[in-house]
Amino acid sequence: MRGPLCIIPARGGSRRFCRKNIAKLGGRPLLSYAVEAALASGIFGLVCVSSEDEEILAVAKEYGAHVALRRPLALAGDSVMVKEVCVQVLEHFWAQGEEFEEFAVLLPTSPLRRVEDLRGAYEMLKDPEVHYVMSLVPYSHPPQRAVWAPGGFVEPYFGGQYMQRAQQLAPLYRHDGSFIFGKTKVFLREREFYGSRVAAYFVSKEWSVDIDSPLDLAWAEFLLRRRSHEAGHPG
Repeated sequence: MRGPLCIIPARGGSRRFCRKNIAKLGGRPLLSYAVEAALASGIFGLVCVSSEDEEILAVAKEYGAHVALRRPLALAGDSVMVKEVCVQVLEHFWAQGEEFEEFAVLLPTSPLRRVEDLRGAYEMLKDPEVHYVMSLVPYSHPPQRAVWAPGGFVEPYFGGQYMQRAQQLAPLYRHDGSFIFGKTKVFLREREFYGSRVAAYFVSKEWSVDIDSPLDLAWAEFLLRRRSHEAGHPG
C-alpha cells in the first residue's frame, strides 16, 4: 500500500510577516525544513507543496518535493483555512486517479519538527480507533488565567474562579503546527481537523517553534544553533 500524502501548504502572502514561508533560517528557506523532514521520515508516498506563488513553488522543487502544486487564487487569501487547502489538494489527486488512504499536513512555519515524531505519529494513526493524530504542546502560562481590559480596567477574562495557582489548574495544550495526520475518507466527510477521534501526540517545546514573527524566527535560529552544537559536541 502506498504511503500517506504529505501536504505542505505555503502561500506567498502574510500580513504579519512578509514572505515568512521562505524566510531564511540557518541560511535556508523555512519551507525547506518541512520538505526535508517529510522526505527523511521515509513514510510518505508523495510530498506535495501547495502554493500560488512562483518563487515558493521553485523552492519546493529545489529542495526535492515530489509535486509543487499551483494553488487556485481563491485559496490564497488571508481568510482561507488550511483545511480548505487540504480538501482541494486531496480532491486534485483523486481526480488524477491517485487516492491516498491517509495524509498529513506539515506547516513550513514549524521548522524544528523531528523525523522520529513524524514516524511516531504515523504509527499512532494505524490504530483503527484513531482518525487523526495532532501534535500538541503545553501553553507556557495557563490560558485560564487570561485577563482583558475593557474600558481600560483589568478583569479576568474567564472569571475569577480560575485565578488560582498554576498547579491547581488543568493543563491545557495547543496545536503547534508540526503535523496533523488524518484518514482521508474521514476528513473529506468531516472537513475538520478537530473532528472525531483525534489522538494527541505530545511534542517537546524545545522542538516546537511556530514562526509568526521575526522574533519567533530569531528564537528558532537560537534553538537550531544549539541543536547543531549539541549534535557536534556530545556530552
